[in-house]
Amino acid sequence: MDKRNFDKMIKMFSEVFEKDLNPYVIKIYYDLFKEIPDSQAEVVTKSCLRKCKYFPRPADVFEQLSETPEKYVYKPDPILTKDEIEKNKAEAKAIKEKLKGKLNIL
Repeated sequence: MDKRNFDKMIKMFSEVFEKDLNPYVIKIYYDLFKEIPDSQAEVVTKSCLRKCKYFPRPADVFEQLSETPEKYVYKPDPILTKDEIEKNKAEAKAIKEKLKGKLNIL
C-alpha cells in the first residue's frame, strides 16, 4: 500500500474510532501495511469500518484482507505479444467496419 492510501486509511480509522496514534505506532502500521495491494486498500478499510468495534489492530486489518472476495484481489493485466496486439487491432477494425453507418458515434 502506498503512503497516500495508508494515510487515508489511518485518517478514517482515527476519525471513526476517535483515537489518535503516536508517530511510532503509525510507522509500525505503515511498515506492516506496505504489503497490502493498493487495489485492496479501500475495500479493506471499509470492511474494517463495518466489522471492527474498536480501532483496528494490524491483525484485524489482515483478517479483513484475508476475507476479501476474490473479485477484489489485484490481478495484473496480461502482457500481450506483438501478434496478439495486432490481432486485437484487426478484430476491432473489422467490428468498426461492420457497425459503420449503423451507429452515429463512429
